[in-house]
Amino acid sequence: MRIIKLAGLLPALCLISSQAMAEGFYAGAKAGWMDPDIRGFDEATNLGVQGGYTFGAPDTGITWAVEAELTTTISDGDVQAFGSSGNWDVDTQAIYGVLRIGDALYGKLRLGFLHEDASASVVGASADGSDSGVSGGLGGGWRANQQLSFELEYTMVEEDIDFYSVGMNFAF
Repeated sequence: MRIIKLAGLLPALCLISSQAMAEGFYAGAKAGWMDPDIRGFDEATNLGVQGGYTFGAPDTGITWAVEAELTTTISDGDVQAFGSSGNWDVDTQAIYGVLRIGDALYGKLRLGFLHEDASASVVGASADGSDSGVSGGLGGGWRANQQLSFELEYTMVEEDIDFYSVGMNFAF
């Protein structure tokens, strides 16, 4: 359901005036918080790397990319369960198709496949799990020059975990 809502925002992204990265490879890093919509769970902080290849016609203000992303928890989130405290973390691996619309300022929409590994521990008891499925996100960016860009993004990891991040990409 959230993917449908994200896709519905595409027309709004078209209104942003700008040119995304020129054709070629790029790599970057991002940091942000995983926001679980699960009772008793607080945010965890994740750090990630991403890389991709942009293609399309940047002079039209529309580019496409294939982007891979890996994130890992660098600061565990807190868990409150059964009157005790503990912690949780999540690692993700994803591949996305990405649409960027704009120039120096641009909108970004992505849709793809994500795998996550999560674990939680409370008073010596722990649980691990993994899941895979469709993931999507949207955001915006600023291209400082031909090589360097900065992005703010929202990504739906799964129905009850959202990832809000800020990142930097270098095109080469």
